[in-house]
Amino acid sequence: DGQQSQGGYAEAVRVDANYVFKIPDGLDPVHVAPLLCAGVTTFSPMLRHGVKKGDRVGIVGIGGLGHLAIQYAAALGAEVYAFSHSSNKREQCLELGATHFIDTSKKDELESARRTLDYLFVTSNAESNQYNEYISWMDFEGKIVMLSLPKNHMTFSPFEFVLNEVAITGSLIGGGSMIRKTLDFSAQHGIKPIIEKYPIEDVNEALQHMDKGKARYRIVLTH
Repeated sequence: DGQQSQGGYAEAVRVDANYVFKIPDGLDPVHVAPLLCAGVTTFSPMLRHGVKKGDRVGIVGIGGLGHLAIQYAAALGAEVYAFSHSSNKREQCLELGATHFIDTSKKDELESARRTLDYLFVTSNAESNQYNEYISWMDFEGKIVMLSLPKNHMTFSPFEFVLNEVAITGSLIGGGSMIRKTLDFSAQHGIKPIIEKYPIEDVNEALQHMDKGKARYRIVLTH
């Protein structure tokens, strides 16, 4: 009709029913938006790799992805290790469901995690030389799952990688069936993202807030 498309900023959109998802009872739409991206990205690989009760699961990077990964792993019954260089996130991680908080700036805490994990989900853009450390946290046949896209190449010594038969793989979001599973599981277990709401007319302010790295942990625009 000649009108300009508003895309994600539109007040409403008409879509074929085959390409939408019913929001389960108990989920607020403002929380669903981040779950469709960050939620699926973190929950999908846990399901595909079979994370289960009693598994020891590490989460590196407690931000937009990591704070949801903690909740999903805990809800699946895992013993959750949250790794962060920000010691002020300790209490929040434990409240979200982490069993342990490892301050990566403290050698004694890092040593306590050595050869401990069955799974490690990397949600932050690590420096290229950090992968040796990640591998050292893994138990025999542990799996490191990359959810981030660091700009530098990954470099690590093959010794512990081969000695402990550690697997390194990656994961990128999920399809329609996985989105439905994520929403249903989130509703059943009360999982929701930590968000900041901005009215749509303040979108520029929201973007500036995000660019400064101050968003905790997802920004949702509301009409």
